[in-house]
Amino acid sequence: MNENKHTIDELNKIRADCMYGKKKHYNARDRYGAYHKRMGIVIIGLTAFMGTSVFYSISESDILTARIIAGILTVSIAVLATLQTFLNFEKRALTHKIIADRYLWLMKKCQRLLSYCKDENKSVKEIIADIENIYEEIKDIQKEEPGVSAKDYQKARAGIKDDEEIYTNKEKEI
Repeated sequence: MNENKHTIDELNKIRADCMYGKKKHYNARDRYGAYHKRMGIVIIGLTAFMGTSVFYSISESDILTARIIAGILTVSIAVLATLQTFLNFEKRALTHKIIADRYLWLMKKCQRLLSYCKDENKSVKEIIADIENIYEEIKDIQKEEPGVSAKDYQKARAGIKDDEEIYTNKEKEI
């Protein structure tokens, strides 16, 4: 096993990178999902209020304030609905989930390879070939992954550091 020390170290580094990649993309997914939900709730609330305002405005056409409120609400609902469609938070959340799931899969693959390496169930050449395949998969993910805010990454680091998920200190290292 001593001859595999560097291979094990490399697998641990890849696993940690994947752990952070997974976590930051799950954080981004949660953030975009929350944006989508909050904006949807506001749109629903304004639409309901708008419906009653229009009804009131039509029935009491002499009141200018009711018409102004109805106009403002109509424009607000149109702007919010358009923004929700344009910003496409739901699709962005799904994209981050897919990327996070791919990092999770690679993380688990590294964990299996670590076990094989420690138990000497695979030759060093086989493990090196597997590591190279993992690097190719990471390159593919990085080509497709959307940007993540620094805040999502910092939240991932804090979550891992604060044992939001259970990892050993060695696993937390990059």
